[in-house]
Amino acid sequence: MKTRYILSAILISVGQLVFGQNLSSAYFLDGYAYGHEMNPAKDYDRDAYFSFPFFCNLNISMRGNVALTDFLYKGPSGSLVTALHPSISATEFFDNLHANNKILGDLRYDIVGVGFHARKAYHTITIGMRSNVGFNIPYDLFEVTKQIENKNYSFDNLGITATSWVETSYGYSRDINEAIRVGGKFKFLVGLGYARLKMDNVNLNLSNENEWTATVNASAEVGIKNFSWGALEEKEYKTTGVKYQQINLDNIDVESPGVNGYGAAIDLGAEWDLEKQGWVDGLKVGIAVLDFGFIKWRNVAQAQNSGEPFTYQFEDLRVKDSEGASLDEQLDEISDRLSNLISLRDAGTTSKAKMLGATLNISAEYKMPFYRQLKAGLLSTTCIQGKYTWNEERIALAVSPIKWLEMSGNVSFGTTGVGLGWVLNIHPRGFNLFAGMDYSVYKMSKQYIPMNSNSNFSFGINFPLGKSRVDYSRK
Repeated sequence: MKTRYILSAILISVGQLVFGQNLSSAYFLDGYAYGHEMNPAKDYDRDAYFSFPFFCNLNISMRGNVALTDFLYKGPSGSLVTALHPSISATEFFDNLHANNKILGDLRYDIVGVGFHARKAYHTITIGMRSNVGFNIPYDLFEVTKQIENKNYSFDNLGITATSWVETSYGYSRDINEAIRVGGKFKFLVGLGYARLKMDNVNLNLSNENEWTATVNASAEVGIKNFSWGALEEKEYKTTGVKYQQINLDNIDVESPGVNGYGAAIDLGAEWDLEKQGWVDGLKVGIAVLDFGFIKWRNVAQAQNSGEPFTYQFEDLRVKDSEGASLDEQLDEISDRLSNLISLRDAGTTSKAKMLGATLNISAEYKMPFYRQLKAGLLSTTCIQGKYTWNEERIALAVSPIKWLEMSGNVSFGTTGVGLGWVLNIHPRGFNLFAGMDYSVYKMSKQYIPMNSNSNFSFGINFPLGKSRVDYSRK
């Protein structure tokens, strides 16, 4: 199977270029059926709800602290050019970059969902698919590419990670007393695919006038069922005749991908209504920890580079060397040695347990005393994923002019910049349609790629049972 097909399969089945994010803009809506996915202690304003495949909760999002506009510029003739074009100064390009430049993506698709009240508690059952992908590119790599100088460069954390799994969950929440409500959710996870490529300890010593050296630790892991690196490619240095083997990406193959791991995770949450406590009218606070768990992956194919340093001495390059090698052959030798610096070798297979990216949500909402159907809310979200960790604070206004119609507008700011979100939730008796965006898209390229890396869309249809339980009167 050719490389382009393999890479396409990995991106589609393992990532979608979209860590399982929820529609944060809907957090403060009482009639949003999937509030339990952001805090398992959340109640639902109807007796029950159910949903079917193709009409369930779909959320696709991408976020990052760099955007397409940071790499594409208007050139002298008016056409778009890349940041490497001579007309774009290094200062102009570098001013838009960060120490670690991230692009993160999520896909959440709930295939089947049911929620119902029974025995003074709220129960939920959901089957869905989750995928995430993350890229991290350190600043120094762009500096070397755009403006190489005679100095030392050293960086880590260059990499990409992607995971895809199916989860089945059962949630339970109930009131502890009149003011405090708690909830929890257990998730059984079925791993579909996992991949990671990273480069660490990258050191480029270019300060010596007579000699340049480079070292790097490159590694890859692919946990996809029936994945194989394929036959190794045998290489030979043209001038020395030294032979070595490396992975040939054109030989990579996947036959009958399927389940390749199992795991478990939990969600825990609580809400405290300070109005019912008799302390502050209209105020409720909440906290939740989501996706605290792991997947144990089987048959993870590993690859590692040799780790051998590359050394180039300027005095060694001659029109012809002592063995009669031409200048072209010597340049080919240097090219081969540079290629060998990061070329991956098969390192066998293993089993690995990988933690999911846990999320912490902290919320506060306040019902306006002059109009109880209007609420102000603050939601702080932190997703803990190592080098791909991100945080955002979201300030929202939510209004429900009639019980079956809810709307919210909000602004967020954090790791990936500022965004504007909205949601519309229509839920008359027996039917619920919602749509929203945590990051609105204002400008797209001709290829329909968002010019800003923060974009999100969520949509779903479900079927609520019973009348709304929301009471806007004072307690």
